[in-house]
Amino acid sequence: MEAIDDSELWMSGEEDEYEDEYEQQDEMKGDPTSFTLEMSVEGQPGGFHVRNGLGQKQRPSVSGFGSGSKKKPAFRVSCTARAIVHGTLEDKSKTKATLLVYDFSFFSYRKTRIKDATICFEFEKATENRGSQFKGPKVVKVAPYGKHVMMQTTETVTRKMMLEAGVSGGVVATANAKGGTEISVEKTTTHAAEITGDNPCDDWGNYFVSNWHLDENESQRNGIVSRLRTCILLTRDSDEVFNCIPTINVTPNFRAWLGSLVSSRQPDDPVILDPELEPYITLEGDDAKKIDENNLGAGLDGLWDCTFHSTFGEAEKVSRTVTQLAGSGTAVETVQTVSEAKVSAS
Repeated sequence: MEAIDDSELWMSGEEDEYEDEYEQQDEMKGDPTSFTLEMSVEGQPGGFHVRNGLGQKQRPSVSGFGSGSKKKPAFRVSCTARAIVHGTLEDKSKTKATLLVYDFSFFSYRKTRIKDATICFEFEKATENRGSQFKGPKVVKVAPYGKHVMMQTTETVTRKMMLEAGVSGGVVATANAKGGTEISVEKTTTHAAEITGDNPCDDWGNYFVSNWHLDENESQRNGIVSRLRTCILLTRDSDEVFNCIPTINVTPNFRAWLGSLVSSRQPDDPVILDPELEPYITLEGDDAKKIDENNLGAGLDGLWDCTFHSTFGEAEKVSRTVTQLAGSGTAVETVQTVSEAKVSAS
């Protein structure tokens, strides 16, 4: 069990307002100095992991898990395939290739949040092909790749300290009655939510892994992105079946972490990928048109996407009032804005 970081013990104002879901036991009423910390997990039935059906290949639902009960979850994480296309890297080379597009969702509820997440997809030969000369697919490109920042914010931090001796320029200094000197140092810092993607090699120079890491804006503490679309481009030296082993780990805030402290989620079943199967594409609109089975290496950077939150611009609507004409029984409906209604009332 991991040791509790002292920095995690400080709760921000929003978390102080979090409603406690645990009911106090009747026996505690007699002793005001005692308390009980109950830690329990209500997860998915079937062992906290997604399984393959009998003989199933290329299952769309890669992973799904959460914390809390189904009726009152603290957070939910899921991964779904949006495209699995086997073809060639480009028209000229005719190198065998596979393009994978996955959608991830990181939803938190009831004032909990996900502070960071790590995604790892590892590719290997299928069990029935362990004796073949096929090395397994090679991860040649991932998207997003590198470090990407969003939701940037700046803040100014002021530190005050006392000095006994004189100070040089560059800071604001004031003398006090005791003969010391108080200085104020201001520093402006920039913070942002981050997504970092990579396809690192192993000790033998093989590229079998794709990685992404997501971090929240540590200044705002409002969680990671809620939705992420990633792309993986593989090259192959055969049409043999191979496996994708998904691993997704998240770090919730302190209160949600307590709720899942004793959980033991089993790994998801490997996704069995068969190059002999027809393309699987559920992308919509222009995104689906960006995939060329004979040129899978083109347009990869234009497929990935992320969403922090969505703003519904039509939430503010015009109010309606009904008035009657004098001397007439016919009701006439008139439309007023909220501001106009206030003026009429005054």
